[in-house]
Order: sequence, then structure tokens, then C-alpha cells
Amino acid sequence: MDLDMFSNQELIGLLLFVISYEDPFQPVTQDETVAVGGVVTLTCSVKENDNSSLQWSNTAQQTLYFGEKRALRDNRIQLVKSTATELIITIADVQLSDDGEYTCSIFTMPVRTARATVTVLGVPGKPVITGFEDAVQEDGKVTLTCTSSGSKPPAKLHWYRDEEELPGRPDVVESNPDEPTYTVTSELTLTVTRNDNNAMIACAVDHPSIANGDKKTEQPLSVLFSPSVSIQPESDLPREGEKFYLQCVGNGNPEPTAFVWQRKDGGLPPLAKEDGAFLRFESLNKSDNGIYECQADNGIGVGDVSHTLLVQDQGDSDLLIPTFTLPSSSVSPTSPPQTSLSPSTEGETLPPPSSSSSSTTVPTSTLPISSTLLPSTSAPPTLPPSPEVPTTSLSNALFPDLTPPSSSVPARTPPSPPSPPSSPPATPSSVPRLNGVYTFTDPTAMSTSSGVDHAVIGGVVAVIVFIMLCLLIVLGRYLIRHKGTYLTHEAKGSDDAPDADTAIINAEGGHSGVDDKKEYFI
Repeated sequence: MDLDMFSNQELIGLLLFVISYEDPFQPVTQDETVAVGGVVTLTCSVKENDNSSLQWSNTAQQTLYFGEKRALRDNRIQLVKSTATELIITIADVQLSDDGEYTCSIFTMPVRTARATVTVLGVPGKPVITGFEDAVQEDGKVTLTCTSSGSKPPAKLHWYRDEEELPGRPDVVESNPDEPTYTVTSELTLTVTRNDNNAMIACAVDHPSIANGDKKTEQPLSVLFSPSVSIQPESDLPREGEKFYLQCVGNGNPEPTAFVWQRKDGGLPPLAKEDGAFLRFESLNKSDNGIYECQADNGIGVGDVSHTLLVQDQGDSDLLIPTFTLPSSSVSPTSPPQTSLSPSTEGETLPPPSSSSSSTTVPTSTLPISSTLLPSTSAPPTLPPSPEVPTTSLSNALFPDLTPPSSSVPARTPPSPPSPPSSPPATPSSVPRLNGVYTFTDPTAMSTSSGVDHAVIGGVVAVIVFIMLCLLIVLGRYLIRHKGTYLTHEAKGSDDAPDADTAIINAEGGHSGVDDKKEYFI
């Protein structure tokens, strides 16, 4: 067996194990490691005992416990267990001065001892990073220093940028005066770019007394760089005659504060106004077309960008107006099946009326309005007028803002007899458009309204008559129930009497509760 493979402590432990295996009275202990401020437990045991007591002593050979008896007045030291074969104690709030060898003894003949080494770890302090006093310009170099003190044994330092570990210079270890601890220093040199702006640079301590990453310091890195510029238009489709602006957006450290606008191949338009990062147009014009440049300055550098402005014609796209529905109205049965206004009004036809003799209701239809309704050189469609009947303007119902001309409403006239085929039939007329809106004529609109008024008046009269009849019936029943026949005392008993004298005698005898009166003739 090669003994060079073991360290001194391992050899001592191996020797004690062999001795204890052969000698049942040999005490056995175990080395312990604890951080400053922690609690360490010391255990001493033997296989057999001949009524001898076990004893723990500190690094200065002062007796801590002799069996169950406390020998040193130190409240940090407490007894956990004491038997003939085992003695266990604890030391709380361990300090660096508690580091060393502790002895367990058993007073036999001869005295047997065993030693346990207590290693106290010095906990390193939180690292401190220096070198962030001033911001660093783009493509420049910065040297950062990380320092941690109070570690025992010396700690190790690691650098990180966000989650990426960076290689630093080898740690410099210095011992602290009057203390068995060390101060560790590490340096990191970086060549920074604009992507490193606001990046988190961290220094972490690696030590057995703490969990990995428990002692860590982070600080953002500040990098100065010239701005990158972009132009954002108010709208992707600028139109002639509208208000409009271009915004110059600069991203730099620090933020840009000075902006300069210019147009290639000429100066700015007369109606364009510079407003810091904005270039405002009060009313766009085709003459505003061109390439506009913006320069942004933040004191570190200047960034510029260009944007092409192309003003659209106001009438380049169709005027989109929501479709509307014609209201229902009655037409005369003499109307023709269908009449087309003109080729220019394709799709605007009236549906054919039914064959019934009564008035026919025109179904609702949708008329799309587009740029074809704008004024044109073609002649407006015309139809034979109907002077005998009043007209109702559809545009007045759909567009209340249009005020129709005042006109009197003539009385309703009976429908005219059918005209011969050669003559054009009476149809709802179409008046040329007014302000882009066609006006349709309904020959029965006013008569329908008059018929509705008569129906309402007739209904009100019927209700009044019905109420009057109900009141008369109730009054008659009341009078009948209070009418009756009233009989006098003389009439009582006359129903069954054969003559008047008997009836009077019966009536007088019918009084109850009244003393009979008799008359005697002398």
C-alpha cells in the first residue's frame, strides 16, 4: 500500500481508525467545517468504557465539558448528550478565533485522546465594482475593478455581461492585517459598442461558505454613441389639401436635441414649417413632392436619413359613400312595368308593379353612389312630367339639410284612364340631380298621407261613441234597480182576501208586537 497517496490528516484518521479498531477504549472524533456565525457539533465516542469519563478541550487545552459537568463558562457551548460511551457538545456563533484542533480524552490507564480539527470559513463581503464613474464613448475601452474582502480561504471572482461570462485578469489575493482573512481583486477590460449600452455588468463571488451567486453585484454600462435616425410620416397616403407632418426620430445616447430639415434640389416649401423633430405642412400641394432629409445631432455625432414625399390627388380614388335604401311608397296601377332612366344611370331602375287593381308598394332598393354621380357633360335623363299629381322628393327624406321649394298640395285626384300605347304612360318622374342627388317623384305620396289622417280621425270618433254607449247602459241599469212598489199597512194581507173588508181585517191582524185595539158600540 502506497502511503504517499494520502495527506497527513488522512493518515492520522486512518491510524486512529486502526487503533480504535484494535483498542475498544480509544475515543473517535470527526473534523468539522463551519462558516463564521454558524454552529458546529463535536462528537466523541468509544466502544467500551470502564467507568471512566469523557472530556472535551478547546484549542487552548481548556476543558469545555467533563462528562455532564460544564468546565468553561461560555454560553455559546452547550451539552447535547453525555453517556458512558459518548459525549456531544455544540458551539454556536462560531468566530474565526474558534478555528483549530479540539481534543477528546478518556481517563483510563493510560489516558487515551483523539483530536478533531474545526475549520472556520471567513465569509467574503459583497463585491464592489469601480470604473463606472464616466460614460464610455462607442468603440472605446473601459477597465472595471471588482473587490471582495473578508474571505478565508481566498475567494474567487467571476465577471458576467448579462448571462455571458467574461474572462478577467487573474485574481490578486492580499492578506488582511490582524485577521486571518484575505482581500481578492479582479479587473476586466472591455471594448464597448452601442449594443453594450445599458448592458448589466456583474461581478460574482465563488466561496465554499456561500451558495453560488449569493454574493453578486450588478451595474449597467453606459455607452455614448451618435444617433440612428428614421422619419415617420403622419400617413402613408398624403392627399392634396390636407394637413400633414413628418417626424424625425433619433435613437442615441444622449438623445438628440437638434434637428435640421432640408429638401434635395431646392429649399423647403413656403407652407412647410420646421418644429424641432417635426416638419409640418399646413396644406399639401403637388409642389411639395420631393425627397426630404433630416439631420439629428446629440453632441456625440450626427445622423441623417431621407424620405420621399409623394402627394396624392384628392380625386385619385373613388369617393366611398355608404349605400342607402329607398323607402316604400305606393304607385298607381297605371305605372309601366319598368322604365330605364338613361344609360348613365345603369342599375337605377324601378321594379315592375303587380297586376292587382289596388295600389302597389314599391320594394326597397339600394342605390350605390359613386364618382359617377359627379357632374358630367352628358345630358341628364328626363321623363314625361306628371302635372296632375304632387311630387315627393326622396332627397328630402334622405338629406334633411336640403330645403325643398315651397309648393301647395292640391287635392287628391282619381287616377286617369289608361292612355293608348302610343302615348307614354305616367310614371314616377326623375328630376335632374341637385348637388349630386337624384330626386324621384311619387304620385301617390300625398294622397296616402291624407288617407292616413282620415283613418285616424274615424278611429277616434268610434272610440268616443263606444264610450258614450257604455255610459248610457250603466245609467239605465242603475235607474231600473232603484225603481219598486211600496205597500202601506192597509194593503198588507190583501193578496189572499176575497173582498176589501176582509183585507182590512187581515191587515190589522198582521201587525206583530202591537196590541189589538177594539171598538165597542153602545
